[in-house]
Amino acid sequence: MAEAEITLPRGVASVGEYAGALRAAYARYGFLPRMGIVDFFVERLWEQLPGEWRAFFGDGAFDIGSLIPLAATGELGPGAPASLRAYVDEMFRLRLADGPPAGDGGAAALRHFLDGMSPKKQVEVAALSRVVDDVAAAAGCGLVLDVGAGQGYLSRVLAYGPTRSQPRVLALDSRIKQGAETLQRRTIKRLAGRQAQRDGVDWDEARAERLQHVIQCVDMDSAGALRDLAHGAAPDTRWMLCGLHACGDLSSAVLRAFAETDAQAVVLVPCCYNHISEAPAGRGFPLSREMAGVALGSNVLKTACQATARWDASPEATADAFRRNFFRALLHQLMVSHGQLPAGAVPAVGRVTRTELEAADALCAAVDGATPDEHAFAVYARAALAKLGHAWQPTPAQCVECCRQAGAGLGQIAAVWALRSLAGPLIEALLVVDRALFLAAHCPPGSSVRAYALFDAATSPRNVVL
Repeated sequence: MAEAEITLPRGVASVGEYAGALRAAYARYGFLPRMGIVDFFVERLWEQLPGEWRAFFGDGAFDIGSLIPLAATGELGPGAPASLRAYVDEMFRLRLADGPPAGDGGAAALRHFLDGMSPKKQVEVAALSRVVDDVAAAAGCGLVLDVGAGQGYLSRVLAYGPTRSQPRVLALDSRIKQGAETLQRRTIKRLAGRQAQRDGVDWDEARAERLQHVIQCVDMDSAGALRDLAHGAAPDTRWMLCGLHACGDLSSAVLRAFAETDAQAVVLVPCCYNHISEAPAGRGFPLSREMAGVALGSNVLKTACQATARWDASPEATADAFRRNFFRALLHQLMVSHGQLPAGAVPAVGRVTRTELEAADALCAAVDGATPDEHAFAVYARAALAKLGHAWQPTPAQCVECCRQAGAGLGQIAAVWALRSLAGPLIEALLVVDRALFLAAHCPPGSSVRAYALFDAATSPRNVVL
């Protein structure tokens, strides 16, 4: 068994102690991330907050803008109760250490390989390719299986870039192949061109054979298939697994495949925690012995995806998100109060587009004395119900009355959304530590198992590499 290396919070002496502290904090404060938002009014979730917390937020009548510095830095205004201060401090203390400051991550040096990528993706590929190259070189791996490769952005840099390991790469994806191969041919043409030669690119046509795209679905039982692919592509060659933003259970499947095969190394940036399946029906979490018995649930996993590091940079978008959640919860309350939803059902509306809202606004009569927000909810309700294909349409007056009955509901939802979002890094840390401890348990002594933030969280919220 190897030791897992994670930058530990202050006052924590070991990864095992960190795992225990995370479990204890979740046991104490898990009621917050377990809260829903759509059923906020129907289930009277505001009343689940401690009374002194509700009083501090004025039962919803407070400056919603103050939630942005709260989420970004833990700033609470004067008069905050000690129990609320303790919660905020604990959420910040137990989160994983920050990643490097924003920058191009060395992407400028890879400009001939980065065709079609967003600036965010360029930084991620540049940074992760260096880690994969370092690990491949250290482990003596001549073959890399890039799982969930998508358009092959990472795969092309590994196969054709200025790497020390110079690996062959199998780019695996369940469905994307043709588009990735088109980008591959375009990259090869660029690398063989005069400009690349003038820039010092040393291209040899034989290098084109280093990358192969393979349609391969990877799940929890794919270890044997991945091993056979590796052995068939490069017999007697040491090989490793990698993935950039492997979604949900795909990350767990990659880690299980590493543990169950002769793969020498794995480098993984997980993503989409909300798509992780849980025991006993699922096998995505927990993976480690230390997290056995921890149950999260859908709302908690969704909370792990929150990106509070972005709130400060986009206050208007954050305010829009608060308002959108308020309208979704109001719609649920409106439908339940008028007998349009059975008990326990929740409308799955998704995002209502500007076009859909404009079409609804043209059909929504104004109500005398309605505020702009009350009218906006009436428009939203019409658009959302049309999107759901629901035959019932409430009158604008019914929508306005529902909005008025909610009182300071917007502030209440915003406060709960901010407080539960603060728990997002705690849940992410639970998942990361679980996976790091699983890897450590399946590696021989002397192996290196590390988990740390590789990207700037404001640019790439899912920034932890294993």
